[in-house]
Amino acid sequence: MAGTLQVVQVTSFLLRPFSEKLLVRINSRLVGTMWTAMQYIFERRQKARITYSGDRLPDKESAIVISNHRSWTDFYLLHSVAIRRGMLSNCKYFVKDSLKWLPFFGWGMWLADFLFVRRNWLRDQRRIQNTFSNIKRLQTPVWITSFVEGTRFSPIKLRECQAFEKERGFTIMCNVLLPRTKGFVTCINAFRFSHVKYVYDFTICYNHRLQDNTTEFNVAPDMVRVHVRELGDEYEFHVNVRRYPIEELPKDDEQLAAWLRQRYVEKDQLLTRMRERWTEGMDVWSEEKW
Repeated sequence: MAGTLQVVQVTSFLLRPFSEKLLVRINSRLVGTMWTAMQYIFERRQKARITYSGDRLPDKESAIVISNHRSWTDFYLLHSVAIRRGMLSNCKYFVKDSLKWLPFFGWGMWLADFLFVRRNWLRDQRRIQNTFSNIKRLQTPVWITSFVEGTRFSPIKLRECQAFEKERGFTIMCNVLLPRTKGFVTCINAFRFSHVKYVYDFTICYNHRLQDNTTEFNVAPDMVRVHVRELGDEYEFHVNVRRYPIEELPKDDEQLAAWLRQRYVEKDQLLTRMRERWTEGMDVWSEEKW
């Protein structure tokens, strides 16, 4: 399948002078085709059991998506929502610049208007703004997705963040890292008066059940484990989503940064409640479910 998709991808270059929008649409579909196959393996073949809570999302609505970041497996949980809302082909991520040189997948992400960054804001800013301009000009359906913590959660990173939070007088969190606000503020300001009118705040969580009936909270399966045997008897996956209109977000940059930090304080509190439920053997979320 990958070979066939790559032929279509290379051929699509010929469309660039005639229809830039069609070029983006085709390559978004190609990337989405691969993601659909991966999601099928995760949910159907490996029987990953995913539960949901929070706000019900409309179908095919463009949004800026933020999420906590625990593992590479996070993509499966984000995509489990995207595929159910008809937006899997329209997910765009901030990804490492070097990935664009990967045959097929990297090229596809480049042609589909992914946001390639080098983690140097001064060097990345112009490139990000150009991609944002393309999305707005073409009115591309999109989920612009960012793990605003900037890196995966780890005990070392948590200790570093807690020390920084204490120094700055921020709320000290235990389950998430302090979000980096500059990119988020830039993103909101860029799309405030565009076809992208909402922020989706994802909180993703894992529960690993051990053979002695104890659990490991927020321990995700690694890449090998996902493909070795079925997941349903060993892992539980949960996704909570909150939906916020961009027009209701603060206009001032500092207030907008504070708004993002407050969402992560609430995310930390939610994860604490989820940990307690799983530890007590309760259903992870009983009040509101999709």
